[in-house]
Parts: sequence; C-alpha cells; structure tokens
Amino acid sequence: MKRKCTNFLNCKEDKAVYLEKNGFLIKECKVCGHRFAKIPEAKNHIKEVYSDDYFLAGKQGYPNYLNEKDILIKSGIKYAKLLSNYTSPGKVLDVGCAAGFILKGFEQSGWECFGLEPNDTMASFGRNELNLKIVTGNLESFETSERFHLINMIQVIGHFINLDEAFKNLSRLLIQNGLALIESWDMGSGYAKLMGKNWHEYSPPSVINWFSDKTLTQLFNHYNFELVAKGRPSKRINIKHGLSLFDEITPEFFFKKKFINFSKKAIGKYNIIYPPLDLKWYLFKKM
Repeated sequence: MKRKCTNFLNCKEDKAVYLEKNGFLIKECKVCGHRFAKIPEAKNHIKEVYSDDYFLAGKQGYPNYLNEKDILIKSGIKYAKLLSNYTSPGKVLDVGCAAGFILKGFEQSGWECFGLEPNDTMASFGRNELNLKIVTGNLESFETSERFHLINMIQVIGHFINLDEAFKNLSRLLIQNGLALIESWDMGSGYAKLMGKNWHEYSPPSVINWFSDKTLTQLFNHYNFELVAKGRPSKRINIKHGLSLFDEITPEFFFKKKFINFSKKAIGKYNIIYPPLDLKWYLFKKM
C-alpha cells in the first residue's frame, strides 16, 4: 500500500525542490505531491502581502479590485445557484471575502452572510458600502460562536500560512455535514504543466500552496471531508486585471509598457471570459 502523509503541520517526509521563484524555494512532498513555499517572516506576512497595494495597485493582485464589483456579484449568484443543487440557503462564511462582492451575490440569493477578510480597507468597504457582516481577520486565528452551513474559500486556499490551523478551524466552524466550497488553481492542469515555472500561480510570497485534484482531495480527506462535486467555473475578469497579470508573468520586451498602457486606455473598460484551463471549483462535505 502506498504511504500517505499523516501530518500537514510538521510533516517529516522528504521534500524535493521543485523550482525557485521570486527568491523562494517551492518544494514538493515526495509522498503526497503537495507543493508549498515556506515564509521565513510569517508574523507580518498577511499585513505586508495583502496590503492595499495588493487590491489597488496591481502588485500580484488587482489594478483596482473595486472595479470588478458587478462581475463578482454575478459570480456569487452563480455559485449560490450551483449550491442549490446540493443544499438550501443557510449561514455562509466567505473566507478572504475582500470587499464582499461574491458574498453580496449569496445574500441576494437568500443566504445569511458573514465575511472574513485580512485587509481592513476591503473589509471596511464591505461593512460600510454593502452593509455586510465582515470581520477583519484570518481563518487560522478566527474565533466566533457562530456555526455555518457553508464556508467559501474562493481563490484562498493557496494563501494559508498554516494549513493545519486553517483546516482545524474550518472543521470547527462548520455544522455536521456542512459544506466547503473551494475555487482553486490546478497545478496538474495541462496549461500549468505547459507554462512550467512561468505559470502565473507560482507567485510567492502571495501564493504559497499549490494543489492538483489529487493533492487537494487528499488534504480534505485528511481532515475528514469527502469530495461531493467538482467542475470548472464560468469566470470573467476585467481586461485591466488581465493586463496586470500579463505584466507580472512576462519578461520585459520592447514596447511592453506602451502596449499595456495603450490596451488599458483602448479596451480596459471591457470584461473577458477567463479561459477554463487551470481553474476549478470543488465542493467538500464535513463527515
């Protein structure tokens, strides 16, 4: 029988260096295949990496996250409709909810909504402008007496510093048979393999965990969750967001800045469909 990892916090299995990116070593467990990067200064990691610049200045994030309000509200409505095939509306906690746009889509679909966001500027926007219940904080240390029927982690799971603490809290906060909705980048996709070290999700210190179908399911199974369903989301992004990602992942070339600036002015107000190449959603149930 093939061995399995037994501890994701203090794993003793051998690790091999997969690649070096942005000055960080990305390692891969030889047993389970999980890829991760260690953050040497974890104390201020969340505050420094997910600062206002992350959401508003295009630094490994968004040129202006608030400009994608309508897209993200519609995304929340789509996910709520998807969830209606598996459960009825109840209490939902959206982890890493930013300004709460996806959460607002769930609210419009009949869910009782709560949010958790480490960036206080984004959390304050959701509280003040959208009238949502959003707490400034992170899942690893979040404490509340509330229990939830659903916990969303939309493009969040790759950012956890301490997976073990995050998953212990995930399990504690969910009711029995509660659901976890995950949207995550698939390192096992053909596109990720084709791009290799230039795959846009290899971007430490922002993203520090990478998963495939297999390794993500193994992780949830370890914490007593089972996979209910999976698929590919219908996702749109603003062209300026796409150009920001393009700028981050491509080397400098002649006229690059001029090309990006011209494109932002000419077509930056439009939205495009994100190709369904390397992004998936997963639904897990707490057993």
